[in-house]
Amino acid sequence: MSFVKSWKTVFGIWWRPVLALLIPLALLPLIILHDSKEARCGYVVLWMAFYFMFEPIPLAVTALLPVATFPVLGILSTTEACTPYMKDTIMMYVGSLTLAVAVEHCDLHKRIALRVLLVIGTGARWLMLGFMMTTMFLSMWISNTATTAMMVPIVDAVLDELEKEEKKTLKGDGSGISMITIRSNMSSSLWTPESDKNHYKINKQLSNSSGTKKDYRHLRDSLLLSIAYAANCGGTGTVIGSGPNLVFKGLVEELYPESNELTFASWLIYNAPVMVICVFLCWIGLQFFYQPCCPKEDSTTESAARNAVLKSYQELGSITFHEAAVAFLFLLVVLLWFLRDPQFVDGWSTFMTNGKSIKDATPAIAVCILLFIIPSKPSFTEHSPPLLNWRTAQRKIPWGVLLLLGSGFVVADAAKKSHLSVWLSSQLSYLNFLSPAVICIILTFMASILTEVISNMSMATIMLPVVSEMAEAVKVHPFFLMLPVTIGCSFAMILPVGNPSNAIVFDASNMKTFDMMKPGVILKILCCIVELFMIQTLGVALFNLHSFPDWANRTEILTSTTHSINGTFLANVSSSVNTTITSIQNG
Repeated sequence: MSFVKSWKTVFGIWWRPVLALLIPLALLPLIILHDSKEARCGYVVLWMAFYFMFEPIPLAVTALLPVATFPVLGILSTTEACTPYMKDTIMMYVGSLTLAVAVEHCDLHKRIALRVLLVIGTGARWLMLGFMMTTMFLSMWISNTATTAMMVPIVDAVLDELEKEEKKTLKGDGSGISMITIRSNMSSSLWTPESDKNHYKINKQLSNSSGTKKDYRHLRDSLLLSIAYAANCGGTGTVIGSGPNLVFKGLVEELYPESNELTFASWLIYNAPVMVICVFLCWIGLQFFYQPCCPKEDSTTESAARNAVLKSYQELGSITFHEAAVAFLFLLVVLLWFLRDPQFVDGWSTFMTNGKSIKDATPAIAVCILLFIIPSKPSFTEHSPPLLNWRTAQRKIPWGVLLLLGSGFVVADAAKKSHLSVWLSSQLSYLNFLSPAVICIILTFMASILTEVISNMSMATIMLPVVSEMAEAVKVHPFFLMLPVTIGCSFAMILPVGNPSNAIVFDASNMKTFDMMKPGVILKILCCIVELFMIQTLGVALFNLHSFPDWANRTEILTSTTHSINGTFLANVSSSVNTTITSIQNG
């Protein structure tokens, strides 16, 4: 027994460094048996994929592997390997993250959350909808992790107030029938048929204090799950909402520089309906799993919940200049993004002489600079700190995420320069016998399933370059396959390890893994179906997905260039041979 215990201790200490060494060694035959640029690039890509999957080292450190390996293997120079880590897409994300930190710093996000809850209502199902709508909106602009972490304490505050109100009611009325009955309606995890309602109420009246706490646990679990699912769906709404969206945007700009279809506005027009429908389905689904679909509301309980929210809102006091200024700058940058080049009208960039060279990173960084200039408490007599100080920004911005984004761009560039993309394209052309719709379904569900065990950004970094090659191989618009895969990477709803939002609510609750899996499987399938339906309808209309665009014809361009080079080479060889023969004859 002691031997087994000591072996487990040794394994727990050494498995990460051992695995970190075994993975590259196990992949070495790939370049030993077939040494070429394509094989060497594939070796690094597989190395990173296994590191992303098993995490023997931090993900951000894995993202730096291209800088150490591509130059040594002769795929890219050190400069070429380092440059993509500071592309304009990454600078745009730096700007959005800085704005998000400013919003958190002044508690503007908390004011928005509490106000939305007061507007929507605080009944059982409306309370859940309020939490979901608030989380969805904030996740469009702030990271899913930060939004979820902010909403969990609000859930606890509301439920604490509900419990206090119930204790008061039970003291005033010995039977406590009304409160216990409504609480069972609000928070039971089982659907109770109409014929069994009376028996169910009697059992609830006879329950002890532990049973009462269990009921609140079910209500709390349902609200926490609703927050996690809303954060996952809300992150798909804007191009800055989650990592996979930015990976997709950056790869499109890297691989298809002539494409101008993907903008902040076009992304919002396409994905906002998908986001809203998915959140609504999650709300309905959780009603069936954790609450009766149409519970009878109790005015006392609803009043207690409203008092809890109102109390928290009043503690914030009146809106300050700090909050108002951050809100103004936030709205300003969103408008500048949306109106830069909205496609359906001339954007503000079209009126500038160098407007075509201006990307979304420029307004984002320009507004962020203002955060460090404008004082948070303007005064002529006292010194005031700025709206955001650098120490706070430095501490709260997840810098590792930026490295993950950069690694995706480096891998795409290396695949193109090593001709690995051409090799992949030729291999994937054998899938021509499948219809594009079937390929889209397979890839979307594959991404959605794998993202339960691999972080969504890592999944997008691995899959999207391959998917773009597949689209070119089967002559399908790249967006037709890449968009659903990108969104599918955000639908991690089954396992706690799927993403940080799931992990936060799982850790904050007492639920078991099966409690998250039970609704998660159904809701994941429904959300994927919504995305697949929307890409076939709204996506086709917005991006003209039925035709293969000229800007995606990289393979033909590369092939014609290769033929031209080969033709020139053969002509030079032929000329040299003829000259040699003539000189020999003359001699």
